[in-house]
Amino acid sequence: MTRQQIQQAIDIVYGRVFNEGRTDFLPALVSGPYIQHNPLFPNGLEGIMGYIKQAGSIPCEVKRIAIDGDLAFIHVRYLNWAGKETAGVDIFRFDASGKIVEHWDVLQPVPEASRNANSMF
Repeated sequence: MTRQQIQQAIDIVYGRVFNEGRTDFLPALVSGPYIQHNPLFPNGLEGIMGYIKQAGSIPCEVKRIAIDGDLAFIHVRYLNWAGKETAGVDIFRFDASGKIVEHWDVLQPVPEASRNANSMF
């Protein structure tokens, strides 16, 4: 697995899968049983694919990416996650061939008001 393979997978996940709702790209990006740590989705691709198919697309903007070994950390602005602008951090673990095998995320709706002038992004 190379940084370039990881970057290409990230580009497809956010560009094609989320922004365009193209779940048909996911099976080629994932290997093994796909371990899911988000408690709203079961392990495997079926849960997340079903959610995206129902939503049609989930518009988003990737703000930051950090890659450390087999892990990628992606800071994302979801423009309409379940009807709300949402700040997210997705963490993916990749196998030796550059395929996604595990996923964690943290999601927080962006509040209308803030006690500081800093953006969440």
